[in-house]
Amino acid sequence: MARTTPLLFVLLIAAGVWLSWRHYRNARALLQEWAQANGLRILHARQNWGFLPLSMWFTTSKYQLVYRISAYDESTHRIRNGLVRLGTPIWGFMNADAVEVFWEDN
Repeated sequence: MARTTPLLFVLLIAAGVWLSWRHYRNARALLQEWAQANGLRILHARQNWGFLPLSMWFTTSKYQLVYRISAYDESTHRIRNGLVRLGTPIWGFMNADAVEVFWEDN
């Protein structure tokens, strides 16, 4: 029994790392799919760890990911900047309905 405890601990850590990696990978894929569906080409995207606007501060759960993006809008031929919130509020599931955009240039 004493030998299985460290192995179980290592397996739990590995599972946690794998689930986190998969969550971030799915978020990036969802961001790309959303951009293509809306006629945008993402020029720059980074996860926003810093300042969030007050309107997003209280409505974003710890499971959702927020990206600051710059995207080229093919319909208007201009570059748009904004924040994209990905994931459902409760569990952070990455599905097509779980994308919210807050453009800075509206």
